[in-house]
This record gives sequence, C-alpha cells and structure tokens, in this order.
Amino acid sequence: MGKISIRRGEPRDCSFAERLLNNILEQHRAGRPDIFSEAEGKYSEDEFKSLCKDKNAVVFIAEIDGEPAGYLICKIITQRQNPVLRNIKTLYLDDLCVDSRMRGLGASRALMEAAESFARENGFYNITLNVWEFNDGAREFYEKLGYFTQRREMEKLV
Repeated sequence: MGKISIRRGEPRDCSFAERLLNNILEQHRAGRPDIFSEAEGKYSEDEFKSLCKDKNAVVFIAEIDGEPAGYLICKIITQRQNPVLRNIKTLYLDDLCVDSRMRGLGASRALMEAAESFARENGFYNITLNVWEFNDGAREFYEKLGYFTQRREMEKLV
C-alpha cells in the first residue's frame, strides 16, 4: 500500500473530480435508472471550483503516493428551518468517491477520518450523509465507521 495523504481540494482538482463524479453517476443510474438522468456529473467545472472556495463547503482530496485517488465533498449546515428542531451545526457529507483503480487501499477511510477531525476541531454537533438503498457496499462501509440510520426516506411509485 502506498502513502495516503489528505489535502484540501483546489480548483486544479476539477478534471479529476469530474471524472469520478461521472463514475458515481453511472453507478446510481445502474441502481435506479428510473430516476437518474443521462446528464453529466453532479457538479459542473465552475460549481466544483466554487465549492473549493466556499466558506460553507469543504472539499478533501486523497492522494496515494502523490496521485489523486479520491475526494470527499462536505457542506456545512448551520441552521434548520424547523421550529421543533434544535439549531445544530452539521457537516453533511455530500459526495465521496475513490477511483476504482485505487479502491481497497484506505483512501475512503482516510477521507472520512479527515472529515471527522474537521468536524471535531470546528465544533460540529454531528456528521450526516445519504446513501441509496441499492448501494450495499457504501452502506456497509459507513456502518463499519460507526454511522447509523437517523431517519428513513421512503417512496411509493405511482
């Protein structure tokens, strides 16, 4: 296994992230072709570059032996528009992906540890994420790291 390092995302990471964003979209299309469109990745080049500079977002890049291996896009949520919920500071893990050639080497775990350290150091109450039901591997990975179901979103096709 190579040396894993984590750094903050920069605009120069755009093409790498865009390739992985498209890979993740293909997985989602395969799991739920009825709802995922044929559009390109989740973020445009400009949107990704903006995320790298946004004070309400954090982008982490994992490198293995100096080569980009994966990313984690986090969003900072500081207030909920609901009078019955406490206003808590949440780090929302919006998107995690590791290059398929580098999976199993520890980059995902290192990215998650970086997010957890960031959250602890910056006074967050919790970390949240969404995972699709068809994505058994991701769900198992998050559970191994101590994540649990907070609530369920259910659907009925009509």
